[in-house]
Amino acid sequence: MVSELFHSIDSSLLMLIFLIFLSFFFLIRGILLFLANPERLHQRRLKQRLREMEGLESSLNVNTLLKKASLEKSFLDRILVKFSLVNRIQLMMQQANLTWKMGTFLVVTLLSGLVMAGVGLAKWGGWGGLAGGGLGLLIPYKILARRRKRRLQKFEKQLPDALDLLARGLRAGHAFPSGLQQVAKEMPDPLGTEFFRTFREFNHGLDLNNALLNLCDRIDLRDLSFFTTAVLIQRETGGNLTEILEKISILIRERFKLRDQVKALTAEGRLSGLILLILPPLLAGILMLVNPAYESQLFQHPTGRVMCTVALGFQLLGMWCIHKIVNIKV
Repeated sequence: MVSELFHSIDSSLLMLIFLIFLSFFFLIRGILLFLANPERLHQRRLKQRLREMEGLESSLNVNTLLKKASLEKSFLDRILVKFSLVNRIQLMMQQANLTWKMGTFLVVTLLSGLVMAGVGLAKWGGWGGLAGGGLGLLIPYKILARRRKRRLQKFEKQLPDALDLLARGLRAGHAFPSGLQQVAKEMPDPLGTEFFRTFREFNHGLDLNNALLNLCDRIDLRDLSFFTTAVLIQRETGGNLTEILEKISILIRERFKLRDQVKALTAEGRLSGLILLILPPLLAGILMLVNPAYESQLFQHPTGRVMCTVALGFQLLGMWCIHKIVNIKV
């Protein structure tokens, strides 16, 4: 009797577990099907693109397009504009599509430096506060540089398709500014945004040559400079611009292919460099956990500290050498 009762309880428990498993399985499957719906993804991209176009239409007016952006708006800005580093940061903010003002970025940088300096001072003393403050001042700049680099890389990947689209428009009989407008409507951000800005500059009365040069100032890419130079030369001397754009597109794609091949061939060297970089501090951490008394002598004795400093210097030197060897510019 008791065994039958336990058997019925086990059966009910197994059935309950099975039903819960099926419920979660179908729930997760339904969520994945909803998120991966192609029609929904297409509508979301379309709405995002329409919002971008509306934002550009509202933000790009005659004053912002025909007047070069500058810092000369207040007493502080007139002081900041005299420093080359500030002008460089402002250009990086423009290339990263960061809409902050320069004063806002400097305040964020200062706050980051103060916070990191306070943490370092509280934990390691004066030298720790100095190192933490320097690191805190560097963090916002590195984040801005990384955002700029990612945006430029995305623009570079989109450029061949944009040139093909522009060449097809010219082959169909459209004018070059109309081709720019078509590329701006079809391509996503950042290329569509920047080409739309160029088209709006030309549409508001700016010379096409100057509008293309402004595009090169905003997007510092060698391939875009090739495109701009080809267009400027063709406008002066004439020629088949469609064929030139197609050849530039092929050249960019071949360079991408070569760069991927180089990355594949140097993958072993980069992995070896990463392992050699991580291995010494990893072993030091393991020894510190296993035998702290044995490891602490290396940091407490003056000779041990000198040995650690020399080892760290050679470690950084080796990392720099491996970086120079495996990073081949294409």
